[in-house]
Amino acid sequence: MSQNALIYFLKAPKEGDVKTRLAKSIGNQAATRCYTLLCERLLALEVDETVDRFIAYGDAQHAIPPFEGSFGLFFQEGEGLGARMQNAFRHCFAQGYERVVLVGADIPDIDAPLLNEAFDTLASHDAICSPTYDGGYYLIGFHATTFTPKAFKHIVYSQSDVFAKTLDALFPLVVAQGKTLHDLDTLDDLKALAFKASSSFHTYAQALLKTLPRISVVLPVYREDERLQKIIAQTRQRAQTASVEIIVVDTDERTTVDAVALENVRIGFSRQGRAAQMNEGLLMAQGETVLFLHADTLLPDAWDRLVEETLHVTCAGAFSLAIDDAHPWFRFIENAANLRAKLTRVPYGDQALFFSTPFLREQGGFADIALMEDVEIMRRLKKQHVPIVIRSETVLTSSRRWQQEGFVYTTLRNRILSFLFWLGVSPKRFIKRYRAHRD
Repeated sequence: MSQNALIYFLKAPKEGDVKTRLAKSIGNQAATRCYTLLCERLLALEVDETVDRFIAYGDAQHAIPPFEGSFGLFFQEGEGLGARMQNAFRHCFAQGYERVVLVGADIPDIDAPLLNEAFDTLASHDAICSPTYDGGYYLIGFHATTFTPKAFKHIVYSQSDVFAKTLDALFPLVVAQGKTLHDLDTLDDLKALAFKASSSFHTYAQALLKTLPRISVVLPVYREDERLQKIIAQTRQRAQTASVEIIVVDTDERTTVDAVALENVRIGFSRQGRAAQMNEGLLMAQGETVLFLHADTLLPDAWDRLVEETLHVTCAGAFSLAIDDAHPWFRFIENAANLRAKLTRVPYGDQALFFSTPFLREQGGFADIALMEDVEIMRRLKKQHVPIVIRSETVLTSSRRWQQEGFVYTTLRNRILSFLFWLGVSPKRFIKRYRAHRD
């Protein structure tokens, strides 16, 4: 028996259970296929013959794919990821191994030299821990005499401080830090990793990316009616290309999608609130560009070309505003809104805000606030000196809010709420004044 054991820590490739964040964008089937191919690639790496290999499998009830090679097999045990990893180490150390390294399966850039070097590194260190760029780690290893359960306790593995907290838990051991690599969690990760090497995973990922749309249009909805169908149809008709996807994000109460027949759209759900719904749409978006459209707003002709032209020179933009009513009062509102946006560079949500998708994700999306999420994101970008382009072409928004609630009341209310937000008042304190957001 060798003194070295390598644990491949694998989940069962069941749709809906693996790569769930990636599945938000590309679907469960494609995400599961990506994970399966990564497992196959990892297990095919030729590690040193002095290393015994084990698969620690995540589901005793699920059939194990026919992976090629010679591996020991045992099933993960324990409540939570930390406990399962701890028990995997205990399993191998109980068999008499002196050095054990555990590695995850969702790292497309991992290779055999890196795995072999982990054991070489352990010769002069108490432990090794190799980080991912998102703050986690993909590999960890110990000697039998230096193994400590503290490395796996009181750590929330979904957060970005996993690697840092693990290093803290390992003190005072002498810990080597391996090469930092990207793991595969999101569509942006897939796009960044797909063309970096050659394997069945990379071939599949490249082919998959070629099928994705260039632009994602997100419509957060709440108690909408058949007018939504017109908005969706005209959004498609007014685009110059077919490389557009429509994402309708309803609330968890399904206030719209069960009442309105929708075709050729992707549907998502979140808790009620425009910011939460738009962030869900951002997670789902497949396009390099994402546009957020109110359910009562029509985009201009060739809007997709206009958006892509803008995002060649910046990361954020919007259209000017027009209102679908001939009353002179609305010309005043339009002119005032467009002048305000031009002077402040802070367009509102009814102007169809659009962004580079990776850029907005890096920003963390919209702030999780009750109102004014559109103002907040633009003010945030201004502080970072991000150019915000407001195009002269107009979106056409419905006058229904003003007609339902009154010209003067709606206009004054919106101005007062904007002023309060500018003063720093929390939107939670004045949301009840905004009737459109109440149940």
